[in-house]
Parts: sequence; C-alpha cells; structure tokens
Amino acid sequence: MNYKNVAIIGSNGFIGSHLTQKLMHIPTINLHLFGRSPKNIFNNNLPYTQLDITKESAFDKIFNNIDIVYYLASSTIPSSSWETPLMEIENNLIPFIRFMEAIAKTNIKKIVFISSGGTIYGSTQEKVSEKSNKNPFNPHGIIKLTMEYFLNYFNKKNTISFDTYRVANVYGEGQDTKKGIGIINTFLESILINKNVHIFGDGENIRNYLYVNDLAELMSFSLMSAPDSSEIYNIASNDTVSINTLVQIIKKVVPESFEVLYTPKRQSDNSSIYLDNSKILKENPLFNFTDIETGIYKTYLKIKQELNK
Repeated sequence: MNYKNVAIIGSNGFIGSHLTQKLMHIPTINLHLFGRSPKNIFNNNLPYTQLDITKESAFDKIFNNIDIVYYLASSTIPSSSWETPLMEIENNLIPFIRFMEAIAKTNIKKIVFISSGGTIYGSTQEKVSEKSNKNPFNPHGIIKLTMEYFLNYFNKKNTISFDTYRVANVYGEGQDTKKGIGIINTFLESILINKNVHIFGDGENIRNYLYVNDLAELMSFSLMSAPDSSEIYNIASNDTVSINTLVQIIKKVVPESFEVLYTPKRQSDNSSIYLDNSKILKENPLFNFTDIETGIYKTYLKIKQELNK
C-alpha cells in the first residue's frame, strides 16, 4: 500500500459503506470515516466524524493527517436537478471547491473522486473511452465534469493528485431507492411490493449495470497507485443492455411474476451510453466482474429479507 491514513467521505452511503467494508479489513492502513449521520453505521471502533460539506468551516483541520481521501459526497441525482440546476452548484460544486481549497493546506497526496459515466459523455451510439468527447446535457453531468476540471486545476496549482472513476449504473445490497436512483433495486422492490415495474419511455434506453461490490474492489486499487500519478477510468461491467432486456433478465432470476407498465419518458434521461472499460481492465487483468444474474439475485434476496423484517 502506498498510503497509510485513508479517509472516506460518505462512508455511510451506498457506495461508501461497501467501500468501507472492503477497506476496513486491510491491516496496513488507518481508516477514518466521515458522513452526514451522527453515528457510524458499522458499530465498530473506526474513527468517525459527522461532516456537513455544505458548511464553509466543515473541513477545518480534520484532514491534516490524511494521505488519501475517497470523496463520495453527492446531494443530487440527474432527475432531481433537471428543473433546478442551481441545486448542483450550491450542494455539490461549491462544497467541493471549498474542500479542495482546505486540503490544499494539508499533506494529502491524492483524491479519489466518483464521477458519472452515465451523464458526462451525453448520448452515445458507440463505445466511449476516457479520452472521448464529453457532451453532458444534464445539470448533474455538467457539474460532475466541472468538478473533474477543478481536479485538474488543483493538481496544477497545489500538486494534489487524483483518481477519477466515471461510474456506470450501480446496483446491489443496501441501495436507498427513495432518492430516486437505482433502477435494478427499484424494480426488485416494486416487484416484491406491488407486483409490477414502471418503465419511463419505450424501454429501449441503453445502460450499463455495475454490481456495487465490484466497484468497491476496483476503487480499492487506488491505494496501490503512485502518489504523484493522476488517472481517469470508466468503471463499467460488460453488461450493457436496454431496460427491456434488463426486465427479461430479472424475469429469469426472480420467482415472482410481475406486470410491466410503461409511462412517458423523462427529459433528464440519457437515451444510450456505451462505456469502454478496457483501461481499468488492462491495469487489473485478473479482475472479473460479477455476472449480472448473480448480482441481481443476491440483491433480490437482500431486499426480500429486509422487507420481511
């Protein structure tokens, strides 16, 4: 490991909790957790600090002894900021700039940043690599890309390195669908509760689906990266399918029967996105993605268990 003191901002969140579970068993690092909630959800002895990133003084001195930070904080999703784009600036961009200005005064060597592979490229008909043109039309994607550019700025100005992960549609155990994200988890919950699923539009939108434990493992590789290197990666599985095809996969996996209901499409939705994952796989040739049927079944079992409590 190239870093000893590791921080996760957003450790209680969906991705953050799985990343925490992955890193907490590495004996050579000191893990420090940060989140909006008053308490650490893991009930362990790891150092935990409640953190409100929207407060200007939130980052004073608390990162002085940290080597690398996983920045997973995000207060919006593509659909939530479509009508109110200022939300992205106030809740995501400004706190991020304040954070970067604060850590520029510390000895932090690297930031690991979660970006949005599903929005920053816009709609694509061919596979897009990390070097492809970016054409975000959604406020969420526009601000995510802006935050990436600010990472370049702070890298030049303060020599803070970064790893940026442009992530596909993540699913898996523990996702909070009340926020309006996570089509696989949302479908599974609706099947178990309402015996139906609702699809926006004609169901031909193309998406990539990424199991959360796979994402956590790939993100953990940043701990072995060089402190003076900065890289950008598309993080996507090999499962790029239409929503209609996704429904057929779910029908194959879950025992419940359900109805498929179509509703008008949303302007905020991207019609198609094909992410090229060859760069991350070239650097990690032994890594294998979880099969989508296996991932969906594990998620289904967990959701059913939670609903039966």
